[in-house]
Amino acid sequence: MNVDSFYTQIDKENFYLGIISQVYRANSFVQVENLSVLSNRKIRDETLNPNTINYLVVIEDNQGLFIGEVYQAKVQDNDVVNQSINLGKLDRVFPELGINVIGLMHETESFKLPGFKTVGINDRVYVANSNLIERFQQSLQTTQYNQFGADNPQELLKNVAVLANSEGSYFSIQPNALFERHLLVIGSTNSGKSTSSLAILDSVILNGIKVLVIDPTGEYSDSFPEESFTRLTLGVDTFLPTGMVSIQQWELLFQANGNTQGAVLADAITSLRFQMKEGLDSKIYKKDGEVVQAVQADMQSLDDLDTSFNLLKLPEQINAESVELGNGRNQNMYVLNNFRANSNSWLVQKVRHQMDYSNFKDFFVTDSRTGASLLDQLDKFCESPNGSLYVDASRIGVSDGVGSMIVDLISNYLIERQTVFAKPFVLFVDEVHRYTQFIDTDSPAESGLINVAREGRKRGVFLFLTTQSPSDVPKILYSQIGTLLVHRLTSNDDLQSIKSHLDERSQKQIIGLNQGEALLISINLLRKIQLKFIPSSRVHHNETPLL
Repeated sequence: MNVDSFYTQIDKENFYLGIISQVYRANSFVQVENLSVLSNRKIRDETLNPNTINYLVVIEDNQGLFIGEVYQAKVQDNDVVNQSINLGKLDRVFPELGINVIGLMHETESFKLPGFKTVGINDRVYVANSNLIERFQQSLQTTQYNQFGADNPQELLKNVAVLANSEGSYFSIQPNALFERHLLVIGSTNSGKSTSSLAILDSVILNGIKVLVIDPTGEYSDSFPEESFTRLTLGVDTFLPTGMVSIQQWELLFQANGNTQGAVLADAITSLRFQMKEGLDSKIYKKDGEVVQAVQADMQSLDDLDTSFNLLKLPEQINAESVELGNGRNQNMYVLNNFRANSNSWLVQKVRHQMDYSNFKDFFVTDSRTGASLLDQLDKFCESPNGSLYVDASRIGVSDGVGSMIVDLISNYLIERQTVFAKPFVLFVDEVHRYTQFIDTDSPAESGLINVAREGRKRGVFLFLTTQSPSDVPKILYSQIGTLLVHRLTSNDDLQSIKSHLDERSQKQIIGLNQGEALLISINLLRKIQLKFIPSSRVHHNETPLL
């Protein structure tokens, strides 16, 4: 491939910078012909700003065409140079540029990773024109995804963002290149994380891709007005049988500690399940004064179908679990233990608080009622080839425990579902660190989100997550993420958590990013891409009020 084939409208000499003067394994240097070559100029539709950094250059070599990114520009600081600049004799000043080689075009129509190949001394270097930049953009994906064969590439998510330092150049990408290994958007408050997330969601929806949005706070309640979206509001028009929630999910919901509260909660739910089975669900199961063997026989009589219970009786039943084995003549009986009663009172307060300050009680039911079942709606979504689903959980409480339970329940249901999905889809969870902090690191397999991260791709479930604090995302979840979109970060802990994905220059760059600017890093791309996101027209209720 010859460089002349890309400079057909304007002579390539107008883009000439200089020659390669130094070659290292990690980078190379360009000896610029003179300082005047670095002057800003506009030639027809081409705008050149070669006196800065972060722009692309092309290197003409006998191995093919190398493309590189300028990361450093400098002029020697000595008396001769300073005097030449002061006298306006720019042709006597010879700047030096540092470049990173990021691609090679050889015997193909696209750029590939250069591997062990690199540029050579005396190779000629030019500023990349719009034709080369466009060809490079088309080559960014290391894997091309085809829907119906080699001649049918997957339709692009078009104009997702603007390429930084490339005026008027938009970035497009195949959906699987972005989501195949799951996508995590990272950024501190007011960094533009929500702007980029909604812009990506907008492009995904316009592309006809199914989306499942779990919204524990209601921020996106007006973001998806399309008829293709089914909108559910938990506790208002959608319910869930109590028997469909696992003990681990109840523990997430009530934020039970890992010492004794989890066990007490499980015992209380088991007792209420027995009451429901016996048709005594309006009463609690009293253990004080009862024979131990009789109580154990009652609990053992439950089978896998006896799962429902009266949630309203849970606080009272927790108190009834405050018993121990008696002494002497009462050694075969349960007796009240005041110490346990005092200890269990903390759990009772948590449960009552959750019930009193949300529509919590309206969401969990023991039998059918007017409205939709959440699991039935999930089934319809999975079986639909085109419909998307929005789940608003804000009416049943905005605590992290509620959000964690909903995210975990839906994730587990999707991954455990036996029938095949009608069509792959994107599962979007905002501020994911709020809903993963309760994941048990000793048994992470119990977490639905971890299961989706590990197994979801095989089933056609692709995660789209956002977080302000990557350091708070569990390592086992973070290790499954193959694509990062990184906005401005300032916390040292957060910077350390993504250190393996960035070189030193990129880490310094992230600290100073403007709102809406981000680095896209993916195993499916040739290099990190600097992007600027334009706000979507979709409504998002996340405005910060003015003082």
